[in-house]
Amino acid sequence: MKSFKSAFHAFLLAALAFVALPAIHANDWDEQPSVKKSVAPANPNKITGMVMATINIDEKGFVVDASIAKSTDANLDPQVLDAVKKWRFNPAKKGGSAIACKINVPFKFKG
Repeated sequence: MKSFKSAFHAFLLAALAFVALPAIHANDWDEQPSVKKSVAPANPNKITGMVMATINIDEKGFVVDASIAKSTDANLDPQVLDAVKKWRFNPAKKGGSAIACKINVPFKFKG
């Protein structure tokens, strides 16, 4: 149960930060992408740390690429990448049309 709480906590922080975090190319759209489906990253070793993921989203809302921009513990990186690649978004829009974009999403883990 404690492991679930840690993963859930990381997910909630990421979801909240996503709303407030400026996107990499915010000038490129009129409507920012929004999370449609998310998966919380695992933390089986109960590591404490933070990871900033850069996520490329296509015009259909699928994650087409993800990378780690910053991390306090490299052991968390694969967990974050595995999770965000399963995310789905309502795509960003410009002029009423869906467009591809890139965003940063932070994850905070508590052991």
